[in-house]
Amino acid sequence: MKITKSSTGGDSQAALHHLPKPIDSSPLYEPTSVLDPHITSSPSAAAAAAPASGGACPAPSLPWDPASIPLALTSSSSDDWSDPLSFLLADMDDPCSFFPDLSHPTPPPPEAESSHLDLLLRAAHAVEIGDLNSSLSILARLNFLLPCSTGSPLHRAAFHFKDALLSLLPIADRPIPEPPLSAIELVLRIAAHKAFSDLSPIPQFTSFTANQTLLESVDAAPSLHLIDFDLGLGGQWSSFAHDLAARSRAARLPPPPLRITAVVSEETAETALAADNLRDFARGIGLRLTVEFVRLSALAGVRLAPGEAVAVVLTPTIFRLIGVSVLRFVRQVAARVVLVVDGEGYCGSVGSFRRRFAGGLEYYAAAMEVVDAWAAAAGAGEEAVRRIERALFRPRIFAAVTAAAAAVGDWREVMASAGMVVAELSEFTESQAEWLLRRAPVEGFHVARREGALVLSWKGRELSATSAWRCR
Repeated sequence: MKITKSSTGGDSQAALHHLPKPIDSSPLYEPTSVLDPHITSSPSAAAAAAPASGGACPAPSLPWDPASIPLALTSSSSDDWSDPLSFLLADMDDPCSFFPDLSHPTPPPPEAESSHLDLLLRAAHAVEIGDLNSSLSILARLNFLLPCSTGSPLHRAAFHFKDALLSLLPIADRPIPEPPLSAIELVLRIAAHKAFSDLSPIPQFTSFTANQTLLESVDAAPSLHLIDFDLGLGGQWSSFAHDLAARSRAARLPPPPLRITAVVSEETAETALAADNLRDFARGIGLRLTVEFVRLSALAGVRLAPGEAVAVVLTPTIFRLIGVSVLRFVRQVAARVVLVVDGEGYCGSVGSFRRRFAGGLEYYAAAMEVVDAWAAAAGAGEEAVRRIERALFRPRIFAAVTAAAAAVGDWREVMASAGMVVAELSEFTESQAEWLLRRAPVEGFHVARREGALVLSWKGRELSATSAWRCR
């Protein structure tokens, strides 16, 4: 879908009521852990294992003094984090609490949705030009028009983007992307990641294309060193370790030692849990694996060992955080391959803030539409959909809006100017990615090559892209 001022959001709504028939009725493997290798392992391995029976973003540079106007413009969601389990309750008393019961949504009429989008884009333009009074006035009206996350995917995405815009303004009680990380919030975040793997092809596509390219690039190396700038919960590396061990067994060889260096802004309970789970998983499959952490501000602390094959995994976010210095680091470590997993094309890297903001809104409306359609086709409950929206999409939307406010150049041009060249992904990787999508219970997904990358799209809207680069 293409968002313009006259958009009605009809495509998103139609997708919820006219779902295509499943194209494959064979049972899908249901993972039991975010570190289950079948969440993101190779399609052939996942098919063989199927049962026979069945981040922190810096504040953008804003054109006003944050301390100059301490106004209060409270969003409806700013204080809804008191009970982190509340969004899982089947019955909710307040129809406009952060995640209301969506079993009987009351979407606005098309003309109202179009009006909301027009106001939201006007607010983004006011923020861009530094018109604080206009942005506050428009967003105050949107707080009334978009009090909660209900209705079509486009309407729900607009709610979160409205809150994300509010978070940029110098006001009291600004909305927050997510509650402070606690033990129970970590459990809920893990559950959200698992639900997302179950109800969207994006995690499987990105993980498989990256892992397969890594396996082909470091084949026959005596030891491997992966430097990851976006570890998350580490689930992608469990599938890589699984495939690495399987290849070695097929060749009747011991698997090579694997070392993962996670570059993080800070070590948290989430990163510690990811490392512990990866070590336990590797021990269970007979693979020697170590996980080390290095602060983003201290890349010189990355330890290298003679004879190991080094690979680096990036996302476009890193260019906004530390710029071209990451490419100097890549050359220093003599990386055999650099993988860029781009799930951020929604914000773009050129054009005005308003244009990047509109691209983000369009992207997340499509991502939510995918989850809604998949959940309806698979018979998943609304609880899983709300869980994904709350714990994954909302924080990412806030990060996307912050990134859009911090204008940067096109990361592809930055790579090329630093002497990096695209390395084409293999035909096997492309064919197996297509196999993954043929198992989806809904139609509309497509894999294509574009500028050297493998791109996953939904009804013409790009969702994710994986590309490989090498030093010239």
